[in-house]
Amino acid sequence: METEEEQVERLKAWLKENGMSIVFGIIIGVGGIGGYQYWTDRQETIAAEASGHYVQMIAALDGGNSQLLNEQADILINEYAATDYALMAQLALARNHVTNGKFDQAELALQQVVGSAGQEPLAYVARTRLAAVQIQNGQLEPALATLEADFPDEFSARVDELRGDAYALQGKVAQAIEAYRSAKTAAMGPANQTFLQQKLDDLGARD
Repeated sequence: METEEEQVERLKAWLKENGMSIVFGIIIGVGGIGGYQYWTDRQETIAAEASGHYVQMIAALDGGNSQLLNEQADILINEYAATDYALMAQLALARNHVTNGKFDQAELALQQVVGSAGQEPLAYVARTRLAAVQIQNGQLEPALATLEADFPDEFSARVDELRGDAYALQGKVAQAIEAYRSAKTAAMGPANQTFLQQKLDDLGARD
């Protein structure tokens, strides 16, 4: 059995041989923690900055200040492209284009969101708005194609109502009535039941 002195000497020899590895391990470990902390802090900073630009953009949209709206939207799209704020900037631009009757530009902005957001909720919002713009432009078949995506149930009423609008403009009365009725009975019903019923009445539907 080793004496205490022998144990101490063996520990010294082991530390002499492996001590540098231990030091490196500690440095790497601390560096990893520090690096992660820096990354999380940076993400919070980016989110805060983007949020500030978004607030200014919405204020400009509500105030009808197209110049400031475009400036803030450009910042979000170009400098914060990896965040949802960039997608929301495109939605804001589309809304402004529709307000100003620039439906072609609105369509382009919405297509950017559809192409970038994948299966995120913003993509479904953009799809319904894109279909509405396409219907406004008389692009009825493209609108119906836009609505062919596998939407979550929360969008069912809006999607079916838009389908009804497209079919009605195509003169497909039976299909339009069916779509409107589907929208009317959706679990999460349409935003305006009265307006939807008016559409059914205009087509001569009898419940």
